[in-house]
Amino acid sequence: MIDEQIYRRFNHTIAACFVIYFLFPSEILGLERSYYIILFWLLVISVEFARLTKGIKILGMRDYEKDRIASFVWFATGSCLLLGLYEMEVAPQSLVIATIIMAAYTDPVIGEANQKLGGNWGIGLGFICSFAIYQLIVGVIFYSILGALIAVIAEKPRLKWFDDDLAMQIIPITVLVTLNWFDLLPDLV
Repeated sequence: MIDEQIYRRFNHTIAACFVIYFLFPSEILGLERSYYIILFWLLVISVEFARLTKGIKILGMRDYEKDRIASFVWFATGSCLLLGLYEMEVAPQSLVIATIIMAAYTDPVIGEANQKLGGNWGIGLGFICSFAIYQLIVGVIFYSILGALIAVIAEKPRLKWFDDDLAMQIIPITVLVTLNWFDLLPDLV
């Protein structure tokens, strides 16, 4: 028997593989790679539409996701948006990569810590995890602190119509890119 919670956490961390996008050539089968972002997102939406309309059960789904948009759709949407922002030259590659990987690992860390340790351990360990990922990839301490802080704040609210898997990606990237545009943060190399 598969432990569905471990399965969910594992799948969440595997979502970091979205960054392999940057290894693809700029054109695949005569089509710019940016179009594959849209095609992939439409595939995810199609699977979700079929799941919701046909009552298909997917292993690892939480009970509350039965009649609403599943977490994997929110995460894929966030990652596709970030990749699109990179292609539109709005967000730098290092921030996009760091934010996708950060969201893939930090959310499960927060969930496990909250469940196993209780209290504010999830927020603390989530901050450390986010900070470490941003620092390893971006390498600028101010981005790492700010990105980690925003990510753990974005993860906290529980809203039925908006999932933290999307929030943990679009809120940090929006704030960091906006501050960068106004030259309020150090330059990225």
